[in-house]
Amino acid sequence: MTRDMLIETDGGVTYPVVVGEGCAVHSSENLPDDCPAVALVTDSNLARLHAARVAASLGDLRVITLEFPAGEQHKNRRNKEAVEDAMIEAGLGRDCCVVALGGGVSTDLGGFVAGTFMRGVPWIALPTSLLAAVDASVGGKTGVDTDQGKNLIGVFHQPRAVLIDLELMATLPGEEIANGLAEMAKHAVVADERYLADLVQDAQPLRDLEPDALERAIARSVEIKGAIVAADTGERDYRQVLNLGHTIGHAIETVSGYALGHGLAVAAGLSVECGIASRLGLMSGADRDRVRAALERLGLPTAPPDGLEIDALLAAISRDKKGRAGKARYALPSGIGQMARGAQGWAREVPDDLVRAAIAEV
Repeated sequence: MTRDMLIETDGGVTYPVVVGEGCAVHSSENLPDDCPAVALVTDSNLARLHAARVAASLGDLRVITLEFPAGEQHKNRRNKEAVEDAMIEAGLGRDCCVVALGGGVSTDLGGFVAGTFMRGVPWIALPTSLLAAVDASVGGKTGVDTDQGKNLIGVFHQPRAVLIDLELMATLPGEEIANGLAEMAKHAVVADERYLADLVQDAQPLRDLEPDALERAIARSVEIKGAIVAADTGERDYRQVLNLGHTIGHAIETVSGYALGHGLAVAAGLSVECGIASRLGLMSGADRDRVRAALERLGLPTAPPDGLEIDALLAAISRDKKGRAGKARYALPSGIGQMARGAQGWAREVPDDLVRAAIAEV
């Protein structure tokens, strides 16, 4: 059984998202008719596990497999440049297509390559992690990290298709499952109170990667994110709500040297930012505590790792790409399933002393 959905953007681009077992074998059906060659961009771990199967699914097309070292620390301009140089050396042109296979690192880097190679070529996302399935592969955000922070260099470049093959996730380790659950919990706090309860109820089946539970939850997250992307593809206004948990979360990743996975950092960020919302009078203390209890039931952190200095986190926050005029901005909830809009829009400045207190609180 598969679920087929459409993501629509306010720029007129529409593309399918397919969720199901074995759907990666249909990759070639989503390529442009005149595409002669594919650049299969993946990391060193996924190249070993899945690249041959994906390449075989592309039929008689010329497939150039381009791998880079696995890990968030390798999502950088140097590896993007290496992939692009290899594509040029292989003689690929504007009629090629990029297939990004892997977690969020692969889809972010592969999509960014597609967005700039020959001024833009089509691409398909084949996410292999729960996090990439519900976050990085949907919505067209692509990019790389720098020493100063996460995703500071990138473009919006929508894929031609997103194929979420549950068979590619069958061997995910526990930490990778947790990373995905964190983004799913964030979607629930942003837009669907019932969905948060469903995630908690299905916590064990999701951790066990039961296909029916996975399919339901992934589909709901894609629906939520897709509706928000349709309303504001370029993140000029409403799409900023998806940054809930990320201002603190990205700082945790940067200061820890990416020792903590993205989703786990976002979970801690979600907890802190609900605390900020409560201190500002936007969210009730009861809702804040319900969110933290749900995170705990899902096996997720509610605080930054021990040993991270608050001053270092605040310094990283000041460099966040969502900031304006050197000041960080936070998307904050007014309740579970609702976000708060203020005079500055869907993201607002928060005094450092209040942020410091919210971090110390957890």
